[in-house]
Amino acid sequence: MHHFFVNRDQIGEKEIQITGSDVNHIRNVLRIHPGEQITVSSPDAVTYRCEVTKTEEALVTAKILWSQEADTELPSKIVLFQGLPKADKMELIIQKTVELGVSEIVPMATRRAVVKLDTKKQRRS
Repeated sequence: MHHFFVNRDQIGEKEIQITGSDVNHIRNVLRIHPGEQITVSSPDAVTYRCEVTKTEEALVTAKILWSQEADTELPSKIVLFQGLPKADKMELIIQKTVELGVSEIVPMATRRAVVKLDTKKQRRS
């Protein structure tokens, strides 16, 4: 099932109007035709199951079949205790672990780590 994201103003009472670059993607890349179903999410964490009713040059219209509140938070809180990595790897570690659902990251200076913090850097954190 293909998933798209829209702004709140694109969602009506019974239909959703998809505009912008997603129209080209739906029509020309995925070749979705009227009658096919898609999933649409809004910024206010509501997920809609829709059936495409019309595809035009700059607009795709989809009828809302049902909607539900998106519950994307994990039921448990995950805390990552991360040893200090070399170079700029910490930013990538933070990005990927947050994408996976980690709620808190605690950087740690470990005994066997190559990276050592001097006293000035330790006080900043």
